[in-house]
Amino acid sequence: MSEALRILVVEDNPADADFIHEMLPETGAMSFQVESVSRLSQALTRLESKGIDLVLLDLGLPDSQGLQTLHKLRKAAPDVPVVVLTGTDDQELAFTAVRHGAQDYLVKGQFNRGLLSRAVRYALERQKGGG
Repeated sequence: MSEALRILVVEDNPADADFIHEMLPETGAMSFQVESVSRLSQALTRLESKGIDLVLLDLGLPDSQGLQTLHKLRKAAPDVPVVVLTGTDDQELAFTAVRHGAQDYLVKGQFNRGLLSRAVRYALERQKGGG
């Protein structure tokens, strides 16, 4: 794969955003071009200009909280796969997020590079397959 996948990280904690950047390789079999924003409003503006292949979304942002964050993003960009990446280790919330359009749900501090890369690849394939 010669072209990098463009990923938008929506995360208000700079340390978490930096960690995610480090987890996504810039070279290799699958490489990633990563952009970050810290608010949902910024993410929605960025998605309007197209060119994003996948969103890694924190559900706790300064301008949006919880599943409302996912709903707003999915409404604005229904064709862009979303992986929820949050600090809340809640199985019910995870199932609900997936039922409401997230491709996957990862808990901060409980994933490594391999798991994150796999979640991204699977999310892209699920979205291509229509579900």
